[in-house]
Amino acid sequence: MHLSGTNMATLWLDLWHGGFDCASTDNKSSWHWAVFRDRDTWEAHGLAVAACKAYLPGSFDVAPRNPCLHANSWYKATEYITWIYNLCPTLLYGVLPDCVWRNFCQFVAGLRIMSQYSITPSQLRHASRLISDWAPEFEHIFYQRRIDCIPFVRPCVHLTCHLPSEAACVGSPICSLQWTMERTIGNLGQEIRQPSDPFSNLAQQGIRRCQVNALKAMLPHLDPPENMNPRASVSLSNGYILLAKHDKRLTTLRGAEATVVSDYLNLPHAPRIRRWARLRLPNGQIARSEFQELQKSPEEICMARNVKIVLNGRDRIAEVWYYVRLVVHAVDNNSDDDEELNVPDQLAFDNVALVTLYSDPHPQLLEHSYGVVTSCTKLGEASLQAIQISAIQSVVAMVPHRPVIDGRAEDRYFLVEKMGLEIAHLGVEEDEED
Repeated sequence: MHLSGTNMATLWLDLWHGGFDCASTDNKSSWHWAVFRDRDTWEAHGLAVAACKAYLPGSFDVAPRNPCLHANSWYKATEYITWIYNLCPTLLYGVLPDCVWRNFCQFVAGLRIMSQYSITPSQLRHASRLISDWAPEFEHIFYQRRIDCIPFVRPCVHLTCHLPSEAACVGSPICSLQWTMERTIGNLGQEIRQPSDPFSNLAQQGIRRCQVNALKAMLPHLDPPENMNPRASVSLSNGYILLAKHDKRLTTLRGAEATVVSDYLNLPHAPRIRRWARLRLPNGQIARSEFQELQKSPEEICMARNVKIVLNGRDRIAEVWYYVRLVVHAVDNNSDDDEELNVPDQLAFDNVALVTLYSDPHPQLLEHSYGVVTSCTKLGEASLQAIQISAIQSVVAMVPHRPVIDGRAEDRYFLVEKMGLEIAHLGVEEDEED
């Protein structure tokens, strides 16, 4: 938490602001990376960060506020992480000098891998190469082997280089972050009722918590799991749960939707269906849909209808229209039952989502950013298709931006994933070693 959310974040911001003391042998006008010294550039960046808020799902925790106004007033660590490592690689494209931007993206690519809960050996090797190549280039750009520039290379730069080797010994760094420790200390502190001798009381509460957890682990029936499924929900297989709201009456499909559903079921005409608005994923995120979100104004929602899916063995990004349970045939055994459907009780369902796709990422931006900047366009209704709900992996954000590529501005959308979830490998070759 402190390395990524405080130490390295502060280092990058001090570099971009030119916030270091300048020696008499140096000149801040030669710091070509200090782009935020220009007030207009800094304010424009703050507005761009604030504009991203409506496109970030609620599962991303606190959306970063305008750093021009709030960076020095209780700006949370999660805001810094989302801002610096998810938004800045794209928002600073064309703002930072190219060599500085590429070096920053190389660092972000390595850090994102090291922020995953599970890291494969090939990913760990890839992160090690990225960080090992990043550090010397960082020193070459900022430090330049000058004594008066030594403050640019803080200890956190050296510490970052040890992340891959430490992860090989003790596991993913995110599993030993200070968030867990601080939350536990806070919870134990809330249980203290007497002001006298607080540290002894805190120690006793910790011992009692450990004893209770040990008993629950040895005798699980002492703590049976609660039914976490809310009212009017439908539990599907593999941890997927359909959540309200849904159509009260069956809906007749028309146009492209009817064609897609009839082709999926191999029927001459599409049946009437009941649309569902939300889906809880096995990772705890809640994916929404256009069916729900388009009924509200953009200011009232945190968009959560963009999802990462697996389609034909590849990671793709899609926008969900709605979720639906399609009746495929009647069965003899007991199965999930939708009581409101005016059909026989014993049914088999195909649980699908109607989605439209985003394009493959722009190859130039993807390559130059070390796979960090995933910039796509919407393929629209022409890409509408039905996919299995189980193909949905996570909720992501697709934030509009207008990069200048080859001298021409384009309307595109860039991908933002929650740090700590598995990273999409869109257009990135897997390391086949091992």
